[in-house]
Amino acid sequence: MTTKIHNFEAETWRILELLTHSIYSNKEIFLRELISNASDAIDKARIKSLTDTSYLKEWEKFEIKVSIDEKNNLIIIEDNGIGMSEKELHANLWTIAKSGTKEFLDKLKKAKEDWEHNLIGQFWVWFYSSFMVASKVEVETKSSESKKAYTWSSDGKNSYEVWEWSRKDRGTTIKLYIDEANKDIDEANKDFITEWKLRELIKKYSNYVGVPIMLELEDKEFKDWKEIKKWKKWEQVNETKAIWKKSKSEIKKEELEEFYKSISMDFNTPLTHTLVNTEGLVSYKSLLFIPKEKNMFADLSDPNREYGPKLYIQNVLILEHAKELLPVWLRFVSGVVETSDLPLNISREMLQSNTTLDKIKKGLTKKVLAELKKTMNNNEEDYNKFLENYSRVLKEGIYYEADLKDEIAEVLKFDTLLSDKKISLDAYLTSSQPSPLEEKEQGQKEEHKCEWECENCECEKESKTIYYIVGKSKSEVLASPYLTQFRENKVDVILLTDPIDEWVIQTLREYKWNKLKSVTSSDIKLKEETKEEKKKKEETKKDFEGFLELTKNTIWVEKIEKVELNENLGDAIWALKTPEGAMTPQMEKMMKAMWQPVPSQKRILELNPNTQLVQSMKDEFSNDMKSDKLSEMIKYAYNQAILLEWWELENIAEFVSLTNKFAGEYLK
Repeated sequence: MTTKIHNFEAETWRILELLTHSIYSNKEIFLRELISNASDAIDKARIKSLTDTSYLKEWEKFEIKVSIDEKNNLIIIEDNGIGMSEKELHANLWTIAKSGTKEFLDKLKKAKEDWEHNLIGQFWVWFYSSFMVASKVEVETKSSESKKAYTWSSDGKNSYEVWEWSRKDRGTTIKLYIDEANKDIDEANKDFITEWKLRELIKKYSNYVGVPIMLELEDKEFKDWKEIKKWKKWEQVNETKAIWKKSKSEIKKEELEEFYKSISMDFNTPLTHTLVNTEGLVSYKSLLFIPKEKNMFADLSDPNREYGPKLYIQNVLILEHAKELLPVWLRFVSGVVETSDLPLNISREMLQSNTTLDKIKKGLTKKVLAELKKTMNNNEEDYNKFLENYSRVLKEGIYYEADLKDEIAEVLKFDTLLSDKKISLDAYLTSSQPSPLEEKEQGQKEEHKCEWECENCECEKESKTIYYIVGKSKSEVLASPYLTQFRENKVDVILLTDPIDEWVIQTLREYKWNKLKSVTSSDIKLKEETKEEKKKKEETKKDFEGFLELTKNTIWVEKIEKVELNENLGDAIWALKTPEGAMTPQMEKMMKAMWQPVPSQKRILELNPNTQLVQSMKDEFSNDMKSDKLSEMIKYAYNQAILLEWWELENIAEFVSLTNKFAGEYLK
């Protein structure tokens, strides 16, 4: 046997270092790469057998075998694929070595930045990932086109050797020498030389490779607790046909639920799932699950944590969490996506700017929203449970996705003033009655029909106003004086009480051509005023003019933009509201909690002239506008208004002192 030694180029070690340390982020994918290469070799042999009936023997079936030799610290991967001749051995396994130049290094680095170089297309390039775990690698191979077999051996440093070898059958065997005593090899590599670890890696990365993967296992027989016999046996580890590649009729409900639990670590059954097989400019298959119950193992509070479906390319798991395939506001969705439109040498950096992934992401996002809408209409009880656990995350989409805000808002539900259960915005628009003033205005409009009678024409849409109020809890918003006139006129109001609703409302200014409007807006008129009412209102405004100015100056101009009257506050004396476009108190708190700079915000103070206390204060003003009692009452009432609007008092001691003083006067 003649051994030929071939020296690597001087820069080879730099290339191997880049391959084994920079491109791959974890060592365990070496097995994935070698199995993928073995599968490619079998695919080539299968294609050849289609035109050459004598290529395969009657008993022969394609398979990949994985075994270990604990005594010699060996992992062995064997396939009966197309094999390699001596010429192919040099060409394929020396691709890196003979290209050991600055040009190749530049290509490798560039491959991490763009998609010009599909390096996996160069057969066996990623074979060099073996050196992440092995101190030496041997490749025994025989091509069906050659009578001779050869062995390739190298430590991945200075050179490799090739010699003739005795092998009868076509195929390739790779031997990885996992030497944990070697200082260059991580001590943890010895874990790879175990049956359980190899099984775990095959199931994790290569479970759906389209050829049987056989793992050699040790079995034992015991008698009276003593081992009397042991032997080796082969067991198929992978499933070969992925569940997402099956037709809907093939998949059983139990199979779906078990698969969901295995990939999501959720012990509950999912709300629903969506199975997609898309072909066209971008082709992909996907199986996505939407949860119902809260998953104790999934922390969704941090959007920076890993999320996203598993990404498979050509039956091989490439990424455990491909967050580039779903937006962050769908991070509760789990599942798998497989495509052949991406190269196997995918990296996280490449994913971030890839047009193919962008198209898949858009398709998956729309599919999930469509599935949510269908489930909301067909399974109300379970859907409400889903919203209870995940609506806050879903609402993030309205803030981040301006183009999809209507579609996202459509699958949400909210508490309202007049409903005893949460309803959708569409249900609000359908069930809510217009205010007396709106009803009158609509009756005065001339009937208009579109010339083309198109189904979705805006001409035929009757725009409504969706009224809302924002606060920190349902009980507190229901106590707001601004809801008084809405109760009296039986006009419904959306109650926004999630912390994120402050962000949502900044973006969702309208929904399907229907404007959203805060109940604190100054221009709200639910019923038309009579001439007498208008006249009386003007007289009251003029009568209170001086008192309103004093109130503003007493509280400080820096805090109040203006003081005005509002007769629609029910029993409330005062109320504070945020001017149009300004930051609400709740948003201000959130910004401060995130250590964000918050500019000084002025509010509008409204007085209810129909209350006895306001009238008494007005009389005190008429008698003595410099009265200390009046000044104290204005400050006290202003602090009350702050508390009603969920603000924080700047001077609690002053408020307590005034409260005690007034209580003492009352008891006299």
